[in-house]
Amino acid sequence: MKYTKIIFFICLLGTLSTHAQEGSENEELEKRHSLAFVIGYTHIPEATKDGNTEGSVFLPTLGLDYFYEFDEKWFLGAAFDIELGKYEIDYEDDKITREIAAVFAALVGYEVLPGWAVMAGPAIELEKNKNIFVIRFSTEYTFELGNDWGLFPVFTYDFKKEYSSYELGLGLKKRF
Repeated sequence: MKYTKIIFFICLLGTLSTHAQEGSENEELEKRHSLAFVIGYTHIPEATKDGNTEGSVFLPTLGLDYFYEFDEKWFLGAAFDIELGKYEIDYEDDKITREIAAVFAALVGYEVLPGWAVMAGPAIELEKNKNIFVIRFSTEYTFELGNDWGLFPVFTYDFKKEYSSYELGLGLKKRF
């Protein structure tokens, strides 16, 4: 009985020391969630703004992203962007107005190289005049700032039935 307690104690110490070593190596993997705020500009080619025909329209855009890393290189997430402006586009042989359009996307991503990720998935652009289905592709490169913060430039391309748009932005993310 006395030896059983000693063996149990030695096994417990061995497990704790092994776990402590693995904990420092896997500490980065434990922080699998990230939340990001993005600010940028969305470019809509061949749009009309304020009744004037323009070659393209640039709108300020705000975004909020959430991602969960389920593998070393793979992650799932959601993105919410809002275009702050009003413009008109040709859609199905008609001109429709887009005002304060909000895009909700469900994305799957892959880290191609350390810091560089690509993402894709379905989305919907919600707007009071017409909701539009979107296929979104995005890429970003994260510069680590320390304490689980990161700064990243992002390029997003939204494929839509009648027209497409792209966004260039800058984001700030926090892993937790």
